[in-house]
Amino acid sequence: MVSSLGCAKIGCKMYDYVATSGMSESGINMLELSRITRNYQRGDLIFKQASPSQELYCLRSGQVLLSHTDAFGHKTAFRVAGPREIIGFRSFFGEDDHAATAEALTNCTICLHTRPTINKLIDTCPGFARVFMRTLARDRGPADALVLRGQHVPVRTRLVYLLLIMKDRQGVKETKGNLSFELPVLRRDIAALLGARAESVTRAISELKKDGVVTIKNRTVTIPSLKRLYAETQRGAEAKAAS
Repeated sequence: MVSSLGCAKIGCKMYDYVATSGMSESGINMLELSRITRNYQRGDLIFKQASPSQELYCLRSGQVLLSHTDAFGHKTAFRVAGPREIIGFRSFFGEDDHAATAEALTNCTICLHTRPTINKLIDTCPGFARVFMRTLARDRGPADALVLRGQHVPVRTRLVYLLLIMKDRQGVKETKGNLSFELPVLRRDIAALLGARAESVTRAISELKKDGVVTIKNRTVTIPSLKRLYAETQRGAEAKAAS
């Protein structure tokens, strides 16, 4: 269905690109009229690896898990995307099939922008193209994946990095001096994101709890001291240097 609400009103990330590109009013109207809004339930596939890439996906709400399956059938989760993030843009602009599978971790609302519309806007508005070039250049997804899955980095340290990334993307609450947020993924997904065994992740969680750094109960993460959590990353860097 085509939404009657404008990008600006719903806080769509695409509107940020439009606002900074100098796009004409006719271009904005074209984007608005072509935008499709879809709702996904937890567990739904948004797009599948090796399927044609014909749209850009802008998350309005919810969490999405991106994963890749290799030639041997091994599935590796490598990123959790949240509200106001655009996914699928690398394959879209590379004009390739999707290199990953996107699955709804929670109920999601996503705006879709089709290839004909995006290509026409890029042709008529160079500023719009430059915005996406900056997005591609600044995307930290691959860099985060290298840190999270680096076998030379202890699982405990990789887990802390992941929690820091998720903290910045989740709604953090403060109660009695503690910071807390809800994990958008299950523990088995955490193991996949870290490229570690589930047992190793469970052991790292227990160690962090014992040392008073962080507590994970059900899917709630509680951080008594953000300073101590950041100190864990330094501890990991020192352990790596000493090895």
